[in-house]
Amino acid sequence: MSLRYFGTDGIRGPYGGDVLNDEIAFRAGKAAVRVARERLYAPVPNIVVGRDTRASGEKLLRAFAGGVAAEGGMLVDLGVAPTPCVAFAARMSDAVLACSITASHNPACDNGIKFFEGSGVKPSESLEKALDEMIGQVSSEGVDTVKEPRMTDGSALRAEYARAVVAMFPEGILGGKRIALDCANGAMYEIAPAVFRELGAEVVVLANEPDGENINAGVGSEHPESLQELYSEGEYDLGFAFDGDGDRLVVFDEAGKPVSGEALLAVLSIYAKERGELPGDTLVTTVQSNLGLDAALREQGIKTVRTDVGDKHIARLMLQTGFSLGGEESGHVVIGKFAVTGDGLVAAACLSEIVTRKVVKVAELVGVYAPFPQRSKALRVESKPAIEECSSLSACIEKLEKELGEDGRLLVRYSGTEPKIRLLVEARTEESAQLSMDELLAAVEKDLQLV
Repeated sequence: MSLRYFGTDGIRGPYGGDVLNDEIAFRAGKAAVRVARERLYAPVPNIVVGRDTRASGEKLLRAFAGGVAAEGGMLVDLGVAPTPCVAFAARMSDAVLACSITASHNPACDNGIKFFEGSGVKPSESLEKALDEMIGQVSSEGVDTVKEPRMTDGSALRAEYARAVVAMFPEGILGGKRIALDCANGAMYEIAPAVFRELGAEVVVLANEPDGENINAGVGSEHPESLQELYSEGEYDLGFAFDGDGDRLVVFDEAGKPVSGEALLAVLSIYAKERGELPGDTLVTTVQSNLGLDAALREQGIKTVRTDVGDKHIARLMLQTGFSLGGEESGHVVIGKFAVTGDGLVAAACLSEIVTRKVVKVAELVGVYAPFPQRSKALRVESKPAIEECSSLSACIEKLEKELGEDGRLLVRYSGTEPKIRLLVEARTEESAQLSMDELLAAVEKDLQLV
């Protein structure tokens, strides 16, 4: 599905550029109201909005709210709020749509608009398409006259989110634990430390002084060295680094070593199964997760099902099937008993509970997972004929898939944004991974013109 304004996760780009500016935000606000009326049968649509700490966030909020008001809609302003808080607020209010004004882990010069349905799940393809088309159709007339559009204070919903996270766990369960947090100078800068302290932990925080320009600047989930430096100055039981909008995280063990997303998913899955809280004994993950995750969970009697990349695909499948746990290697974790979108704070608190209840160190817990050796290549190509029309490549893929069986996998696809073909091989041994990649490369060179 080719869209004009929406990318893989909403609208995102440099603020003030062609992809995202005040005019587009204004039209997005108008489009949201019109689509809500036409498709969701809401005469006076109520839309919940939160934002991260970027300086451009207030300007985009004002423009978006102006568009909502111009169409006769209502807007609830959460203020600075993590993306999972926005999804929660949509679910707990009478909102028909919600949006988070954020560019996630991108630098401060970027921003974006992520939409949610009133149920707190990211929009379906059909709803996203309707929003995208409507943004292109509505007029930007009035954007220059937007001053202080009417907005309802939503801070009570933000506080309710924090209370709901705390209520998931026994009172004071993290007493005696020393936890390091890197809040990326982003949307988690107040809520995350408060929640962990309410759960009884001693908390040391860095990157919790946003100034509008320092979000993700050498800190947060993209910069593990920041929290590791904190570890060099003291001892911690666990550490967590969030991205700018708080929908994903990186975990650190007691030695300050980053834990892979797959290892986190393995630990959460095994614990959920032990407690009888893993419907179908199944974890939902994406095609990007290492096959070592499948192997580790198979030994524990747990199955995996895979979706396309993105927590929105994970959440959709979970809702369709009744599975309650999903996530991807990037650190998005969907805890179905609480939310239907990635939530870094809930995932962090859940792992902290496991470490506390089992009285073990993080490094011991994550030892259950061992990644399969992996080889990957991205090759520029002259054109992108269908893979099935490439006789040598399709035959090679079929042959290797039979040879590897459950001990390996292939992922061969074209880039959606560049003239490239991407190759991924995972296998039980380094030798097998390299030999399989060599065969794939030879087949690609026979069928495609490399640039």
